[in-house]
Amino acid sequence: MTQPVPYETGTRNNTKMNGKRNGKLVKGMVVGAVLGGALALLDKTTRKNVSSRTSDMKDSTMGMVAKVKENPSGVVNDWQDRLKTASSVLKEAISDAQSLYEKVNDDVMDQVNQIKDDSSEMITTTKEAAEELKGIGGKVQEAGEEITGDSTSSQPVTSSTSTQDHIIHPTNRKSGIPGQVGS
Repeated sequence: MTQPVPYETGTRNNTKMNGKRNGKLVKGMVVGAVLGGALALLDKTTRKNVSSRTSDMKDSTMGMVAKVKENPSGVVNDWQDRLKTASSVLKEAISDAQSLYEKVNDDVMDQVNQIKDDSSEMITTTKEAAEELKGIGGKVQEAGEEITGDSTSSQPVTSSTSTQDHIIHPTNRKSGIPGQVGS
């Protein structure tokens, strides 16, 4: 069971108390790491892996130390050249990615705007054609009345869907009652 630790809000420095706490924390971390490592090394496969990786790391480190001892400025120059090369490659990749993004974005936006313009033109053309068809329908009706001798053409031509007698339901049956499905 843990006990609450009082929180001090004062400005005085309590280094002796903080030193004890920090010492216990570090000691606990070290003991935990040692125990965890010891438990992990109980497994034979883990021991082999740790041993081989440690040996590889030691050889690599010793090789680097030998190179630095032989020619310290050469190693520094080599690393600077590598970093410069990597930096320039990254800058070029970023530039290429940005150019590609701009190209794709411009192309897509151009196509979207073209489709928008085309669809607006189609809608306008369709509306104009519908108006012209109404006019042609009126002339056909007038010609039919002239042929049959019906001269009641003083009434304006209206769409047949605007009268209540010609309501057609989804079942394709006429109904005289609005809202009734079929007759």
